[in-house]
Amino acid sequence: MNSFTKSIVYSGVVLAAGLVAVFAIYSNMNQKDANYSYIEPASGSQAAEAGSEAIQGFANSIQEISTDAVEGAQEMAEDVAETAENTAENAVEAIEDTAEEAAIATENTVESTEDAIENAAGNDESAADIVSETAEAAGEATESTADAVAETAEDAKEAVEGTEPASGEAILDGIYENKAE
Repeated sequence: MNSFTKSIVYSGVVLAAGLVAVFAIYSNMNQKDANYSYIEPASGSQAAEAGSEAIQGFANSIQEISTDAVEGAQEMAEDVAETAENTAENAVEAIEDTAEEAAIATENTVESTEDAIENAAGNDESAADIVSETAEAAGEATESTADAVAETAEDAKEAVEGTEPASGEAILDGIYENKAE
């Protein structure tokens, strides 16, 4: 026999022995009421303990990260609520300022009308001139009130646009800030 034939025969014998071993193990595993709890892993019990410790450490880190995420989300919600409150306060102040300016403009219109009436009584001006002066004063007061309202609306719009909604990046930034502390 040459070496090629010997290697083929040797491979066949090894294959046959392997198949016999596999079938023997398989037939032993199919028995009813078999207890395999006594079989240890090939790496020993220390590896199993290390694996369970690693899993426990992973679970703890996941729990810590989720706690940090919840705290970051709560802080972001508080920041958003505070921003909304500040925006509402700014809008109320702007409305109050506009109301004050409207009252001043109305007062000026009344004074102009009173002055025009006094001038009419004291002078020989025609009624048409008095009415036109009063109309001009009322128009100016109306324009200043409209300008004040427009300015207040722009201020309120800028205050609302200046606030940013909560985003995922902001929440993550809050989480990383908490970890740094």
